[in-house]
Amino acid sequence: MTNVETVPMIASPFPNVAKMPVQWVKGQSTHPAQEHQAIVDLDTGKVFCVASNHYKLIRHETAIEQVESAIARRRDLGEYTVLTEFYNYGGRMRRVYRFLERGVEISRGDVVSPELIVLNSYDAAWPFVVLLGAFRIVCTNGLVVGEKFLHLRKRHIYELGQINVAEEIGTALKRFNQQATEWKGWTEKKLTPKVYAKVLETMKFGIKAKVEVDNKVSNEAVGFDADGFPVLAVWGFYNILTSHITHNSVSLNHRVEMEGRLRAAISHLVR
Repeated sequence: MTNVETVPMIASPFPNVAKMPVQWVKGQSTHPAQEHQAIVDLDTGKVFCVASNHYKLIRHETAIEQVESAIARRRDLGEYTVLTEFYNYGGRMRRVYRFLERGVEISRGDVVSPELIVLNSYDAAWPFVVLLGAFRIVCTNGLVVGEKFLHLRKRHIYELGQINVAEEIGTALKRFNQQATEWKGWTEKKLTPKVYAKVLETMKFGIKAKVEVDNKVSNEAVGFDADGFPVLAVWGFYNILTSHITHNSVSLNHRVEMEGRLRAAISHLVR
């Protein structure tokens, strides 16, 4: 028993996509676009994108099958849950696999579990991507993990079968314990004004979001130093950021964008 998911794996609501020829219109005449093709939902007629003929269509179902086949080869993962989200009428998919039985306690009662995040799109916004993430059970936060642990990325101009998904995922899950050890260190590492400023600069928050994050940092601080800066561990600050992304993103597209920014900002936290 492994799959507990919010949508069927291969069925509606996955778009029924196909490649279709493109016609260029010039004045009163049309002619074939020899070097281009359209990616279309055959059931609705929606055109997701017009791409070059080199574009390889990776269906959401195929991406899922590749990842789940890789997961099935690892008997040590235990049961997992699945969450699937869509954006742009199914043109973009985010699918998350959470391995709750592989949880690690960062501090007393604070358990995080590894998760794999799969991104795929038909509108050319996202390549096929598999990311290592984590799930903080105590407050249902999705945690962003640095790219060095897993950032399997494949543009849609290659065949999906050219990458060894199973090997990549197996290696990344082994590295999860290394990341958890780093997080344990963050519980003792104090946030500095320089790191705080660098992270917020990288995150590019709007005015409202920055005020919300500032307020949460002040509220969760154990006090203030002589210069009035909040006394807070890096782990606490990191979880304020992940909580904000998890619970305040206005759309799936916005969430993925903010997760990418936090992935880049992690480099400031580890210094």
